[in-house]
Amino acid sequence: MIARLFSQAAPFLSPTREGRARLRAGVLIMGAVVGSGSGFLGTWMSPRVCAQRTVAQIDRSAERAAEIPDVLKHGDATADGKRSLGGSGEMIRFTMPPGARGVKGLRIHGSRYGTPQPPDEDFEITFLSADRQEILQTETAPYRLFKRGQSKWVRVLLPRTVDVPREFWVVLDFHAERTKGVYVSYDTSTHGEFSRIGLPGSERYKETDFHGDWMVQVLVAK
Repeated sequence: MIARLFSQAAPFLSPTREGRARLRAGVLIMGAVVGSGSGFLGTWMSPRVCAQRTVAQIDRSAERAAEIPDVLKHGDATADGKRSLGGSGEMIRFTMPPGARGVKGLRIHGSRYGTPQPPDEDFEITFLSADRQEILQTETAPYRLFKRGQSKWVRVLLPRTVDVPREFWVVLDFHAERTKGVYVSYDTSTHGEFSRIGLPGSERYKETDFHGDWMVQVLVAK
């Protein structure tokens, strides 16, 4: 019976891949009705109505996803300076919007310094809880993503989506030295409200002395 309903509903949806996906979702709903204890004949709806309701539900989900920002950021995205932190790290706090699945990557405004050839090593990205007491997850990314010269936005995609609470911190550790490191840009339009200097596990975290926030942005997984 499900196969017959599938063929009857087909004219009401687009033959595109999206249309077929919507149709399959509608058939799953009809299948659930068949398996319910109330009896198929008592709860049956026409293929047209079932398909239309399924499409409406998908559209509402798409609308909710569209309300979630693609990027979390602070400031006006204008670099007012840059710093490299030897023996410490760049920390910045974010608030994840409702409905988002987590963090899929970062955008970091900066440039590498040191030898022309980038070091064959990774830098660390650590996610902390709002109180900075719990390490949620640590990921790494290659130094070679950053080029020498003028600072620019660098996109860092994570190998997996990181599940974070509503309030969380991102900490960067480039293991900077005198001849190796990354200058991370900062923006003074937000007066350093969201940023600190430190590393995971530190007992004390310092405010930035340049009264600005690190130019680090979060790519949101929807």
